[in-house]
Amino acid sequence: MRVEKILVVDDDSDLRHTLAELLRRQGYTVLGVSSARQAEEAIQNEQFDLMLVDLKLGDGSGLEFLRNAKRQFPRSQGVLMTGYATMETAVEAIRIGLFDYLPKPIMPGYLELCLKRLESFHQLESENSYLRQEQEPEQMQDVVWGKSSLMQEILELVKKVAQTQVTVLIQGESGTGKELVAHGIRSYSPRAGKPFVKVNCAAVPETLLESEFFGHEKGAFTGALTRREGRFETANGGTLLLDEIAEIPLSLQVKLLRVLQEREFERVGGNKTIKVDVRIIASTNRDLLEEVKLGRFREDLYYRLNVVPISIPPLRLRGSDLDDLANYFLQQFSRKHGKDIKGLTPSATEKLRAYRWPGNVRELRNLVERAVILAPPGQYIDVPEFALPEAESAAPKQWMMNGTLPTLDQMERRLIANTLIYTRNNKTRAAQKLGISLRTLRNKLRAYRESGMNVDQPDTWLNL
Repeated sequence: MRVEKILVVDDDSDLRHTLAELLRRQGYTVLGVSSARQAEEAIQNEQFDLMLVDLKLGDGSGLEFLRNAKRQFPRSQGVLMTGYATMETAVEAIRIGLFDYLPKPIMPGYLELCLKRLESFHQLESENSYLRQEQEPEQMQDVVWGKSSLMQEILELVKKVAQTQVTVLIQGESGTGKELVAHGIRSYSPRAGKPFVKVNCAAVPETLLESEFFGHEKGAFTGALTRREGRFETANGGTLLLDEIAEIPLSLQVKLLRVLQEREFERVGGNKTIKVDVRIIASTNRDLLEEVKLGRFREDLYYRLNVVPISIPPLRLRGSDLDDLANYFLQQFSRKHGKDIKGLTPSATEKLRAYRWPGNVRELRNLVERAVILAPPGQYIDVPEFALPEAESAAPKQWMMNGTLPTLDQMERRLIANTLIYTRNNKTRAAQKLGISLRTLRNKLRAYRESGMNVDQPDTWLNL
């Protein structure tokens, strides 16, 4: 959070107007009021990053106003202005958590120094929040990997690639756990104790993305009041996750390519070359190769990112992992909400298994929390608490085989057949699409051949 909106409270109209004009010229949005009552009304209508308040107001104490304001809005910073400085007042200002204490008459140099310190404080606070990003507990990591063969193969790949410094591209539908896999790579790597910084490329406005990546120098653009480090610098020595990498505009992709190749860049508005040691992990819910074909993603950047690809399967293809995840979330949210839920009824379990889970693990997590909240304490969760859409919970018609649901083995066989048809029997590409190793695919095809199937013509065993 940076300082943008400032409230100036002083019953001296000349000083109030002078301060407000000085701050506006520096790019801040300023509201000036003359009394504690007006100040109280102001903070109820909008939130201010900084409150500059005189100690003695016509209708009350500025210190008392700041004490109450900090209770209501602890993230807002307060600075007390006074011409009656005493040790007791200074101690009380510190005790209630004010950022600074300015004696009157206010010297512009002192005020500017105070603002610079506050900007630096906010930048440091923001960077620390990245470094302290809450990691899922080890139990959650174990559940996310699951027992299905697909996820166990991914876990083995993660452990191998974690020991190297190569760039990893994680692909999968929304909600499949791509960020947790990235955390897994970091936790198994020599950089486990170093910073883990995430940038959601889809959440940052295009005009600010370059500054978010590389930082900027003071005056580089309107509003750049201080120098700011970017996420590559913040992650130096550690791991940087570029989430939703497909959302990066083409104009920035060439600059990102240079950083991936050379591990160096310049801040926006600067000419000093900065070198960093960062492990890059990228993730996306899109098919990046398709984005390349459509001209929306640079081919050279794709191959630079795709050194080691990891494809996360959707929840609907993970078999019994669904039950383990549902039970884990149930226990987690039972503790959180103090509900002591005993478990799921058999009918509720069947309902969850039949659902397609378009939102994957994230949707399951949210749905289980809602069910826990709605369920009576000390009881089993039944179908009504989940309230799954009937249209979604019914098996899609294309899944049906002779009017019945297929087994997991039949579904796996059909998926492999369709993928081989799609890739024109290119087994290497089919294995990549399936998110499994080429060796695993060959072993499955060998088993199919031994059971009498013509593995060279996958369309002949689509409905077996």
